[in-house]
Amino acid sequence: EAAPPTAPAAPEANGRMGILAALDADQAQAAAMIDGALTVIAGPGSGKTRMLTHRIAHLVRERGVPAASCLAVTFTRRATEELRARLAVLLAEQAEAVAVHSFHSLGLAILRAHGAAAGLAPGFRVADEPERKAALAAALAISESQAGRLLRAVSVLKRTGAAGEGEVLEARASLDRLGRAQNWVDFDDLVVMAVATLERDAEVAAAWRARFTHVLADEFQDVDEQQYRLLRLIAGSAGNLCVIGDPNQAIYGFRGADATCFERFARDFPASRLLRLARNYRSTGVIVTAAAQLLGEAAEGITRPMQEKIVLHEAAGEAAEADFVAAVIEELLGGHDLLSANRDRARGSGAGAALGFADFAVLYRTDAQAAAFRDAFDRAGIPFRKSSPARLAGHPGVDALLRMLAEPDEGEAARDLPSRIAAAADAARRREGGADAAALAEARGWLATLAASDEVAGDAARLREQVMLSTEADFRDARADRVSLMTMHAAKGLEFAVVFVVGVEDGLMPFSWDAGAVEEGAAGAEERRLFYVAMTRARDRLFLTRTAARFWRGAMRPLPPSPFLGTLADDLVTRRAAVFRKRRPQQFTLF
Repeated sequence: EAAPPTAPAAPEANGRMGILAALDADQAQAAAMIDGALTVIAGPGSGKTRMLTHRIAHLVRERGVPAASCLAVTFTRRATEELRARLAVLLAEQAEAVAVHSFHSLGLAILRAHGAAAGLAPGFRVADEPERKAALAAALAISESQAGRLLRAVSVLKRTGAAGEGEVLEARASLDRLGRAQNWVDFDDLVVMAVATLERDAEVAAAWRARFTHVLADEFQDVDEQQYRLLRLIAGSAGNLCVIGDPNQAIYGFRGADATCFERFARDFPASRLLRLARNYRSTGVIVTAAAQLLGEAAEGITRPMQEKIVLHEAAGEAAEADFVAAVIEELLGGHDLLSANRDRARGSGAGAALGFADFAVLYRTDAQAAAFRDAFDRAGIPFRKSSPARLAGHPGVDALLRMLAEPDEGEAARDLPSRIAAAADAARRREGGADAAALAEARGWLATLAASDEVAGDAARLREQVMLSTEADFRDARADRVSLMTMHAAKGLEFAVVFVVGVEDGLMPFSWDAGAVEEGAAGAEERRLFYVAMTRARDRLFLTRTAARFWRGAMRPLPPSPFLGTLADDLVTRRAAVFRKRRPQQFTLF
């Protein structure tokens, strides 16, 4: 039985009452506009997740919409968990009835419910990349490296809906045959086959449209062709569909995302309305202004003072760049001898607030750049965590434990799944040639978390499915007091008090094998947006660092400064020399 609506709250200073009283004027307008199609443009730090969850709470508690009729779709497990946590605060027990999915978990739910209509045999499973790579290599008599390249090309075909040709088309046909023969689907098939089923079977499509009368899609700028079609099929041409995102944060064109999705939405839903969340509550005025200059736009929505300027630093090489970052972290924490004390200091927001290690992030364009920072932080005794957008499937520790779980186990029926995972980890450590201890410990923690989730509920088969749907970054623990090392892509959706964007050199940012080659066109525009995303992860302090030369394309090479640095006004930046410490070589500022 549905809980009664909440009693009206006392009017706030803004004149609104109830759930919407907690929102600013733009957020409240977007949350209250519940009929028909709506586009909400929401920039960094504008409170889009707050708006989205309050919109659902408003629908359920104040507009009489059943919680089970609301569907929220986003991209990652981490994002779905955040939505569920916030909805639990707003809706209490009713929150469990709200459907919160990633696009791929939604596709899996559709295929589970209508496997026969999708042409799948009972008991189908989601195959991981190693299995598909080996199967394709054997079927086409090619190397596994060639098979891996073809798998990536087939993935882009599936996501974009392109027809393909030549060896890629042959590979896709071969994979389809292998899937039918072995009763498996791949990660992309979860959306592709769900879309095909809804398009082919009008009765199934009507059932899903009837189930969800209000559909909300977060991070809309990241949708690919198939995900866009899935939203349209479930919402219907006249449904209540709210899409929320930021065209300036469209950074996934390389994997099939369509940066023109907002224009397409306006064409497909001509009666749709457009609203903007204009305020930035995250970053200082300096950071907001600099990020707007990068895009060639006027700075709007500043809510915080200008405060500290952006620091530009050039080091002699990669090791010196990493040493500079380590030294600044120590300086901002109050010195190496105070690091332990800082772990227990209360954290706050804004300049001057006490900092812990978790308030720092180092963002880089390529994963290879992480090595120098790991070495520097190890030498300095700075705890860190390297977060990766890589899928759990393929992680050596995860693969080892899943293999162990698949083996016959005496007394298995008497063990619950967490106990089986622990036993598998112990056995894998003892087995000669098993994964290393650190990888196994990390994998054990991930699998134990998944095993306890509602999606798995102790079912080993469901555990494998959730492994396919999860990435390493989904398990980032913001409470762990460690500096975050991650790619710019992996940092999307996160924020930190202090951010170091490193390797700001032409060739790395924008990324190109030929410096200056991507300054124009779609690729250059996406690289500019990626730099914008990196800059806007910072709340209070932003450091941009580069090297005079780095090991690049097989040799030490000088790389010029990123052309993006030329967009920053002089009054927003300061050039800073290294923080010198004993046992470190002297570094010079070369700007």
